[in-house]
Order: sequence, then structure tokens, then C-alpha cells
Amino acid sequence: MICFEPMKRYLIYRAGKAILNMMREHGLNPGMVRVFAGPAGGPKWFASVGFDRALMRSNFLRQAGHRVLLAGASAGAWRCLAMACRDPLDAYERLRIAYSRNVFTAADTPVTLSAALRRNVESFIREHDVPFILEHDSFDLAVHAVRSRGPAASANKRIEGMALLAAGLINVLSRRAPTLLYERVVFYSGNRSPLFLENSFNGRGIRMTPENLRMAALATGSLPYLIAGVKQIPAAVDGVYRDGGLIDYQINQDYCPGDGITLFFHHQERIIPGWFDKPLKWRNPPAGALDRVFQVCPTEDFVSMLPDGRIPDRQDFVTFADNPAARIRRWDQVSELSEILGEQFMEDVESGKIRDLVRPMA
Repeated sequence: MICFEPMKRYLIYRAGKAILNMMREHGLNPGMVRVFAGPAGGPKWFASVGFDRALMRSNFLRQAGHRVLLAGASAGAWRCLAMACRDPLDAYERLRIAYSRNVFTAADTPVTLSAALRRNVESFIREHDVPFILEHDSFDLAVHAVRSRGPAASANKRIEGMALLAAGLINVLSRRAPTLLYERVVFYSGNRSPLFLENSFNGRGIRMTPENLRMAALATGSLPYLIAGVKQIPAAVDGVYRDGGLIDYQINQDYCPGDGITLFFHHQERIIPGWFDKPLKWRNPPAGALDRVFQVCPTEDFVSMLPDGRIPDRQDFVTFADNPAARIRRWDQVSELSEILGEQFMEDVESGKIRDLVRPMA
């Protein structure tokens, strides 16, 4: 156990307007949580390791008394899938090791990068985990992906790159414009499709099966242009499937319309709806999307403790291209330090301190 300074705050809690008063009156308990959401963002997820482990060790989400939806894109979806495996802590650690130990070079191609991604998926979702996830006694899954359309589905890298650039440019005019090139898709488990799919999602739902679960996990992490898309997914419409973070980067819809809350750990306070929105500082999630979100994020005091005083990111693969061991050490250190966040979260929940610490969404 890593001890934290009792007078220091390492976590920020923010609540949407529909749940703020409830959180201030009752604090947080598992029964409130209807959805756990995992954002995309590449290696930034290493800051969430301690928080996720705390949830798994305490069986926090499994104590809800109802089924909880685990939803996410890219690395966020992988976190959710690991949590739903037969031995979640072991699967999560296999994911952490596989992801952090990837070493890429200038000689890599979209095909070799896709092969590396497939190894990552297979390393933490083993054959016996597939039926366990699909028949989970507590969790349903929603894995975001996109189906490339028109020039975005081209096997010609130059054409695909131009389509990606065009999607970014037209996104400035309309948040829905990129769906002209990338259809929103959610692979889901459970007896029925998630409620948010029926609530103006403007996309396609595909049921996960034993034949397509790991292909869906591969698709959600397949960055366009850099990594080969996933084709011929059983039960899915023909096409090229890629990273769901393109459209659903962090939170881009109301995950739990009606009641309950969406529990959301994020590495920063700003919530970005789609990948193309990252440079658009004025672009926020759609109206109502955050009304029932309970956000947990680290403070500057925590970030300052990390190597170089920052959250890891995908650029680290380039920065440490000649010294991958240094990158791996840094990412391991971030994972270890993040245990502080899990400890403080559980202490704040159990003591009821969250009631006094929660503040409204900006």
C-alpha cells in the first residue's frame, strides 16, 4: 500500500446537474452506479490503474445490486473488458504489461502494428474469458468502434489520410459531420441493447458473440492511417472497422438516461466528445450528456509527482524510440503512483467525505 499525505488532495470530484444535490446529500455508493465509462486517450490510461484496481479489489461495481454497463472506446474499452474477465485483476495486469511493453520502430507498417495490437488483445482476453464476459453475472459491455465509409475505407494510405484530414476539417463546422466518413458502431453484450443506443445515439448497435468479441476489441483500438482496419467481423455489416474514439473519444452521449449515474475516471477535467474535437477548445459534449456523470480526475498535486510532471501519452513512443526501457520504467512508475488515487477514492467513499468534496461540472 502506498500512503498518501492526509492533508493533500489527489482527486477532484465533479457531478452533473441532475445528480449534484444527491451526491452532496448521500455521497456515493455502488447502488447509484448504472454505467462505468472508460475514455479513449492512448497511454493516458496508466493514470487510472490504481483507481481501476481499487474498484476491482473492493468489488465496488459488483455490489450495485443491478447490472452495470461498462462502456468505452480504445484503451477505455480494453479497461472495461479486462474488468469483466474471469479473473479481472490478473487480466488487467496482463493488459497493462502487454500495452506498456510494446516496442515500435520506423520499420513498422499498419499490418505489423495491427498484429501487435492483436497480441495485446489476446494476451488479456483469453479463450475462457470470452464466454465469461458474454454471460457475466453483473456487467454488460458496450465497445465503441466506427465503420469507415467511402474514401476513409480505402486501402490506399494516401487516400485514407486525406479522408482523415477532411473529417477533421468538416468537424469544425459540425460535430456530426465526421459521421459522413465514419459510422458510429457499438458492440454490446447483454440481453438487450444499452439504453443510450435508443436515445438519439445516431449509430449502429451490433451484438457481441463468441466469434466477434475479440475482433471488436481489436477494432476499437485500431487507429486510422497507422493501423490496419478490421474486416469481416461476424454479425457485423461488411466494412473496415476502426478506433471508436474517432467519434466517441471520451463522453459524447448520455449513457444512463433516466436514473443512476455514470462513474467516469478521466486524466483531466476537460471532457472531449470526439477525437477530432481535441484542438477545438470550445467543443463540449452534447447538451445533457454530462447531467448524470460523476467525474473523478487527478489534481495537479498528483500529476506533479509523475515522471516529468505529466500524464503519459502516445508521443512517448516517439520520444523514447531509442530507449524504450526508459519509457516502460516511466509508465510502470505512473501505474504504481496511481495506487494513491485508488486509496484516496475508497477512503473518501467509505468516510462520506465525497459529500463535501464534490463540485459541479464546469
